[in-house]
Amino acid sequence: MTIKHHPLNLNAPLIGVSKLTAVCIFGLLASMSALASEQLDIRPYEAADQCSTDIPQIRVTINDVGAGGILSVGLYDNPKHFLKTKGRKRRIRVPAVEGQHTICFNHEQPGTYAVAAYHDKDGNRKIKRRWNLMPAEPFGLSNNPEQHFGFPEFSDSAFVADELGADIVINLQEP
Repeated sequence: MTIKHHPLNLNAPLIGVSKLTAVCIFGLLASMSALASEQLDIRPYEAADQCSTDIPQIRVTINDVGAGGILSVGLYDNPKHFLKTKGRKRRIRVPAVEGQHTICFNHEQPGTYAVAAYHDKDGNRKIKRRWNLMPAEPFGLSNNPEQHFGFPEFSDSAFVADELGADIVINLQEP
């Protein structure tokens, strides 16, 4: 059996791929890499508090987080303005890494609170919504209430944080 070797012809298509296609693929990969390394817009006042069992905190464990983008976690204490900017006591944003996250809020005073979290997959600092205004990105609430048509009430997600704080778990749900 004889194997013939042919000299490399740079003008000929390479494995069925033209030069133009190869350049386009390379450009696409390079731009995706540049986007992946782009700095996320997380502001200093949105940083999480250092978790510690020695001080009163609301410690939120968030499960089922995907990779990339921003994990946004909001603490609410006003039932009339639940899930609205006006009712949010504080928001924490961190880079989203696949798996489980623990986010801590230093706890100032005992009371009734609720927490909402969502995975901002594209990192644009806004939750995407469907036609019915429900989240189009992974979303979860304290107490993990079942999602029905419409938004849950504060009471569905409310928990009491005493002088020691509270530990809660949120399971993000795909829309």
